[in-house]
Amino acid sequence: MANADNLFIVQDGEYILQRKATTAPFAVIANFEENYSNFKVVTSVKLDKTLSETGFAGLLFMMQAEGAGGFLIELNKVKEYRLRQIVDGSYKYITGSSKTGGWIKSNELNEAGHANMIEVRNLNRSYDLYLNNKFVMSFSEPTYKSGQMGVIVGPATRCKIDFMYIFTKVSPEEMNLTTTAPADSTNVSTESPDMIQLAESIIILKTQINKLNEENDGLRKTISAMKSGDQEKDVTIKNYEKQVKALQDQAAKKEQTLDSLNKKNNELMKFKEMAGGNENGDLIIVLSKSLKSEKEKNAALEKEIKELREKNGAEKPAPVKSGTKSTKSDTGSTGQKDSSKKDPAVIKLPEEN
Repeated sequence: MANADNLFIVQDGEYILQRKATTAPFAVIANFEENYSNFKVVTSVKLDKTLSETGFAGLLFMMQAEGAGGFLIELNKVKEYRLRQIVDGSYKYITGSSKTGGWIKSNELNEAGHANMIEVRNLNRSYDLYLNNKFVMSFSEPTYKSGQMGVIVGPATRCKIDFMYIFTKVSPEEMNLTTTAPADSTNVSTESPDMIQLAESIIILKTQINKLNEENDGLRKTISAMKSGDQEKDVTIKNYEKQVKALQDQAAKKEQTLDSLNKKNNELMKFKEMAGGNENGDLIIVLSKSLKSEKEKNAALEKEIKELREKNGAEKPAPVKSGTKSTKSDTGSTGQKDSSKKDPAVIKLPEEN
């Protein structure tokens, strides 16, 4: 089947169901000639890909004509399962509640991308559910005497059905001596023990293959992680090598600076040796004392020059104008300063605006 909503094909021994529509699931009823009452059905379902958070796939059993009734066991991508029944055109939750959508967490389930085996055993309308060969629950429902088998795929979901085997029971004591009906066969003898053993052997081998595939996937992930770790290690080593090179460059520059400082220090040591006879042999102290001595000599000379100038000024006679008599004493002769003269250290500031 291939259309805008679905793509169903058989490829590499698997029945691939891809539901393109995003609004509703789709059911496929197996083309078996008879309805089943007492039976054991085993199938392998792999939720391969889902674009929807509510994507799921699963098994239909005891389905009634035109979808008037039946049971659905469904698996999602977060390791949850639910069991529902079709009643009067709506769903009745056998597991969980309407609040949780009937979903129940199970550690027995594998993650999306890995196959899960679903097994349902029915004897006198009492049902046992197994997931990956582990018993999960039992329930009874007397409504249906017999029904058909099928698969269901959720919206925007792709799943793969590896096989479906149906064992019909002759009596309660013959639980494991059942007839096999492969999913791709409609005419199987109900009297061949060899066929039964062959089918059960195939189931065991398929289970082992699925388990080995999961182990191989785990090993591939481990190898990939190790390779990624090696790459990260190489990157880390290269970063460390860059850091070491940068530190070596810094150390070389510091050595050059140290050599330059040692050269300058050696040059200064010559001056220190020259001043070795002075106090402490310290060049700075010697220079400071020399500077102080020179300043003192300079001050003494300035004082001597000042005194000579004052002496020369006192010996010079004051000028007298002819024909007039001085009524005021000369400031030079009395030594008093003229009060009208301004102090050159005082200035008049402008007014504030």
